[in-house]
Amino acid sequence: MERKYGSEQQYCTETYLNKNISKDNLEFWMTQLPEPLKDTPIIYLAIPGSHNTMTYTIDQRNDVGPDEPAYIRALGRYCSILSKPIIFKWSITQKDNIKEQLNGGIRYLDLRVATKTRDNNIYFLHGLYGSEVIKPLKEIVSWLNDHTNEIIIIDFQHFYRFTEVDHGRLIAIINDIFHGKLCPTLAYFNHVSLNWLTSRKYQVIVIYRNVCAMNHSYLWPSVFWPTPWPNTVRVDQLVNFLNDKLKNRSTNIGFISQCLLTPNISYVIKHLCGDLHSTLTPKCQKATILWINLQKSGPKGVNIVITDFISEQNYLFSKTVIQTNLKLLRNSCNL
Repeated sequence: MERKYGSEQQYCTETYLNKNISKDNLEFWMTQLPEPLKDTPIIYLAIPGSHNTMTYTIDQRNDVGPDEPAYIRALGRYCSILSKPIIFKWSITQKDNIKEQLNGGIRYLDLRVATKTRDNNIYFLHGLYGSEVIKPLKEIVSWLNDHTNEIIIIDFQHFYRFTEVDHGRLIAIINDIFHGKLCPTLAYFNHVSLNWLTSRKYQVIVIYRNVCAMNHSYLWPSVFWPTPWPNTVRVDQLVNFLNDKLKNRSTNIGFISQCLLTPNISYVIKHLCGDLHSTLTPKCQKATILWINLQKSGPKGVNIVITDFISEQNYLFSKTVIQTNLKLLRNSCNL
């Protein structure tokens, strides 16, 4: 569709193009986007996200989670002094709390939840149990209340030790906390832009990767937001995987590129004195920042991009992903 812009908007666009995205304005990066990008479908925008968002809440004193194999859980139970510190070091993927992540430009949250046998609460987890879900979710809605033109995509990726009753309790919590902000599921994305969402006061898209989503109009099913997992410790395999999956992404739905390396048991055993942050993250981020710089947003381009330890190098990851939108802006404005 051809667009024409007045001199004032052209000036604003050029100013944005020439402005360096700093840590300070990451907090309001969606609010500050030029109008052509605010009218772009969100599945064509480049949006930074955090992998295993809530791992900053896990504690090595907590129980090993049901996401781990039975023999790891046994080690955590009977040899906790030795095993839990190792599990902890390789399970932490984010050190910043949720407010810091949001202020750092993150707009997609990757959540893993589980129950415990001894109470009725629902907890975040990754390797070890983290905090109960209500407080961090309330912190998200509090942040949204202060950032009324910002949009967050919340992805409940995995559920462990969940019954139908547990799903009902979690869905009730989601509806209660984000009431009035939840975007209903829609068959098409072509009109779902930042401007469209904010005009209706929708600030939250909740992806719920369980069949229970089919029974609730405010829970988006997995089919609309594919998230292929690289599952490798090798950078070359990761980059090839990212390229292959992105090349074949659908232009009609969202898409999540996971820019991360995943340690397996043999890798952890070979690096017992290390941790995820010091061994895999540096080489992963070096390669993926280069990869992101080569990408574009828009149809067949990147959409949501996630990684571990998002605040490294003064939030370079968020800045790089957001800057990718400028290529789309230049094309739409014929600059």
